[in-house]
Amino acid sequence: MRAFLVLAMTIGVAACASSNQKPLSKPQPERASDINLELGVDYFRKGNLAAAKEKIDRAVEQNPRNAKAQAAAGLLYDRLNEPRKSAAHMDKAVSLDPNNPDILNNYAVMLCKRGEHAKGEKYFVRAAENPLYKTPEVAYLNAGNCARAANDLKNAEVHFRKALTVRPRFQEALYQMADLEFQNKSYLSARGFVERFLAAGKSTPSVLWLGVQIENALGNATAANNYGQRLKLEYPSAAETRQLLESERKPG
Repeated sequence: MRAFLVLAMTIGVAACASSNQKPLSKPQPERASDINLELGVDYFRKGNLAAAKEKIDRAVEQNPRNAKAQAAAGLLYDRLNEPRKSAAHMDKAVSLDPNNPDILNNYAVMLCKRGEHAKGEKYFVRAAENPLYKTPEVAYLNAGNCARAANDLKNAEVHFRKALTVRPRFQEALYQMADLEFQNKSYLSARGFVERFLAAGKSTPSVLWLGVQIENALGNATAANNYGQRLKLEYPSAAETRQLLESERKPG
């Protein structure tokens, strides 16, 4: 299944104060922690993980109660393939700031990766229901993907539909619903979601290939061929195009 949509490092770090601004009211260690966190997040975004680790570790050391620093450390150690450290930092971040929707969303990703799907879904929904969260549809989508990873298709559908209630033209949720309906053999419904996806924006190899399979299941050879031709023309090197070509070479 497709990967979780996670905006790593959406920690909401405030910019450092310039030399022309009034001194911040925070104690020196807390100020230093915020500054190192900002630097570390910037390094992380640029792919310099060694420098990011140095700064984020220092931010946590300077202020262990800095929830954003703990969350950043969780994301960093996840990228470094150190799951125990990642989990420890994310657990700490949530305990320090249990209502921060960005932290909740990233914590839920960690839970789902650890196989704690039901708990992960719960935290995704908590993030999505926070009125201050800017992208609740992403959290609902993540909850759906987490449910699908546990083969809980009923709850996955609930979450995907909530994502579409928030943002009806959200292509990733439209794709997931099309794929889910195809899996459930609800082919007409699946067709509708593919058409909505294509009306909402740019095509993808995966949605065109899914369109081929849906139309074949419905016995509509003309529509299947149209999707296939688009797939070959628009994405000649895609893995889905190779799948299509292999299927066409099979007898019958």
